[in-house]
Amino acid sequence: MPFLNPKHYAVPRSRALENMTKRNGFRHVIFNALGDKYIGEWKNDKKAGKGVIITRNGKLYEGDMENNYRHGFGVLAQRTPSTDVYSLRYRGDWKNGKMHGHGLRIYPDGSYYIGEFRSGKRQGHGQQWYPDGAYFDGEFKNDVREGLGILIRSDGNRYEGEWYNDLKHGKGRFVHLDSGQLQVGVWNDDFCVCSQMSDLGYRQPCAIPLVTLKFLEKVSDRAKQLVLPGSLGPCEDTLIDNVESIVRKSMESG
Repeated sequence: MPFLNPKHYAVPRSRALENMTKRNGFRHVIFNALGDKYIGEWKNDKKAGKGVIITRNGKLYEGDMENNYRHGFGVLAQRTPSTDVYSLRYRGDWKNGKMHGHGLRIYPDGSYYIGEFRSGKRQGHGQQWYPDGAYFDGEFKNDVREGLGILIRSDGNRYEGEWYNDLKHGKGRFVHLDSGQLQVGVWNDDFCVCSQMSDLGYRQPCAIPLVTLKFLEKVSDRAKQLVLPGSLGPCEDTLIDNVESIVRKSMESG
């Protein structure tokens, strides 16, 4: 029995009629059952290529599409009912309908973020400007500040250090510009639990001897280990214990 040659296989009439009804190429306006409309390119009955989506709730998207999703580079805006003017909400990369990659997002309260996104949330390195004038530059995870970062408040004071779950958490330093002091220590859930205060150089009007801890870094590590158990490795714990022993012996001999 001879094998069927796929090149000469006849397409059933029903399939041919179905293919004829599929949308391909550019279409001026296509409405869905919810009232949203799409102007743009199609491929095999799915939005693919360049297009514009205007939704019933006033959202406007213009950019790349693939398999009916926003995918590639695109711009999202929101219409203000009182003025009938569209305001930018996001400009950047998309993946499967969600913000994914590098982009700029502007929030309704006036704050905005420039950085990395993953599945619609801030993830990776980014910069955030807040409505009160504060500024953050650092790491984000699952849409909150987490990792290393610097926060400059609206009054000029700033924190540089570790973050967890959107709070100061771990080792860090806080510069009090209003009082001319530097605070170095350990934070737990946004509260400082152990620190050393010192005067900043530009606030020293006369020769005052500066008193500091000889092993400031090791003391900070020890405080972090006590407040946040498991944050240091066993080798670091042993080294810190040795330093504490040396400090105690020097104090006893003095």
